[in-house]
Amino acid sequence: MKDKGLYTQLVIGTIGMVMIGLGIIRYFTLLYDSQGYALSLIGYAFTNGYIFQLERKAGINKNVIWIQSIAGLLTLIILSFWLYI
Repeated sequence: MKDKGLYTQLVIGTIGMVMIGLGIIRYFTLLYDSQGYALSLIGYAFTNGYIFQLERKAGINKNVIWIQSIAGLLTLIILSFWLYI
């Protein structure tokens, strides 16, 4: 039961990161701000790295974390092309 809740939170966190990524992409389709763009991408990468570390400390299998990360990244790429390009 504990693992089910942990994996549910993993999915919700991935959806949240995809939504944040889409918001960042949407913002930069409306405005061109190279400094803001760089800071947002670096901040997004740092946040993903931190969440990756927390998931590892929570005891989630490394393979599950990588599958979740790749699925989230592919979802972000596909949705950003579909919605904004």
